[in-house]
Amino acid sequence: MRTSTIPMHPVPLTAEQADLMLQRQIKKHHIAIILLHWFNAIVWMLELVTGLALITSPHFRMAPDWYLVLVQDVFGTRASMLRFHLALGFAWIGVYLVYGVFGYRTYLAREVLRNEIGLDRLDMRWLVVRTLRIIGKSREALPPQGIYNAGQKLFALLVYAMVPVVMVSGVIMGLRLFGPGVIGWAVVAHFVAVASVVSGLLIHVYMGAVFPEEKPAFFSMITGTVN
Repeated sequence: MRTSTIPMHPVPLTAEQADLMLQRQIKKHHIAIILLHWFNAIVWMLELVTGLALITSPHFRMAPDWYLVLVQDVFGTRASMLRFHLALGFAWIGVYLVYGVFGYRTYLAREVLRNEIGLDRLDMRWLVVRTLRIIGKSREALPPQGIYNAGQKLFALLVYAMVPVVMVSGVIMGLRLFGPGVIGWAVVAHFVAVASVVSGLLIHVYMGAVFPEEKPAFFSMITGTVN
């Protein structure tokens, strides 16, 4: 394959150039990012399953009775379910701390802070143009983007802002720190932070697993590369 025939700047492609671009694979994700992504996905799924079943009171609940019975039958008792939820949550926090401490210089600062959540002028323009195109008010071409587009960066910013809130509030609730007043506010903060991330996850999962244009991005979380 002659890489000299692949343009390095945005220009109309010939059929031959487009075929070469599809064959050329470039690295998008470090192996540590891939492992963390799937670990995070599994943990959040299990925590949501148990968390929804734990939110019950005479005045408020998040799941129907059949769901509560089903999940409780799996764990035997609500106490066992709560212990599982807390143990998995603390393990998740531990993995993130190790990831942050030992991976900061090798990939966190470069891949996450700069490429994944660093917004620039083109990103802001992309958000405006993308919004206008969605509502049918513009046919302007989207500005060029890097490894992540501006929409993906906004979702990442939401996650990285809410994750510390989930962690700190979860620790306060799990260890019953600082008294009933603080614990009560921790419950509210935990619920709001988780709900914020889940609302973004719904779009993230749809875009990654269903939306045709994003299929290569989905598989890049398995292979680490995209065309």
